[in-house]
Amino acid sequence: MKTILIKTQKRKNNISKEYLQVDIQKRLFPNELSNKILLIHIDLENIELLINDEDLNFLVNKILEYKLNDNLYINHEKIIIKEIKMLDDIKNNYENKEKFKIINNRVSIIFKSPTIFKVGYNFLDFSFQLLFLLSCQKYNKFFKNKKIILNKEELEKIDLISENIEKGGLNSFIGEIELDFSKISDKEKDKYTTLLNFMKLNGVGYKYKKYYGVIELI
Repeated sequence: MKTILIKTQKRKNNISKEYLQVDIQKRLFPNELSNKILLIHIDLENIELLINDEDLNFLVNKILEYKLNDNLYINHEKIIIKEIKMLDDIKNNYENKEKFKIINNRVSIIFKSPTIFKVGYNFLDFSFQLLFLLSCQKYNKFFKNKKIILNKEELEKIDLISENIEKGGLNSFIGEIELDFSKISDKEKDKYTTLLNFMKLNGVGYKYKKYYGVIELI
């Protein structure tokens, strides 16, 4: 994995990385359905992206193309690229960013925008097991050398403490759930902690519209 820093002229708008993840993906990899990059940091003058080694050259060339043509827009604001840098220092890596941790074995997941579970042509009902399984599939496509394996026995040990879900069109939903991880081992818990952080950063479910699947972890 490589981290790329795009330094820009100071912008007017500063929007959360969760909000912009899908927009950045579509701008830099317009013909790809699966995620190729993770937006790990954004402020008024910096955009930090994590990318697989195999897609690095394509991404750099795409950014250079936007810089040359001066035509990159994010959230309707023109982005003037000043510099592109590779970050080699380990402290800048995704794995060393400040992360969410499971405290006292409890986690609340808040679905802040409509979320859809879609497999093939089917729109599926919500379950927290499906949430983890689909997110694990997405994680493994991105981190091909650090795949996570979930199994039925582990998922059955996670208890649903509360569920407050409101349904919408196409089986979309918003709301909040609370989960208890006290029955799984620390090693198992590490896997779910990794997935929760990936879900927070990358969003969850099928991106039917921009900004779908944004979550908050408590």
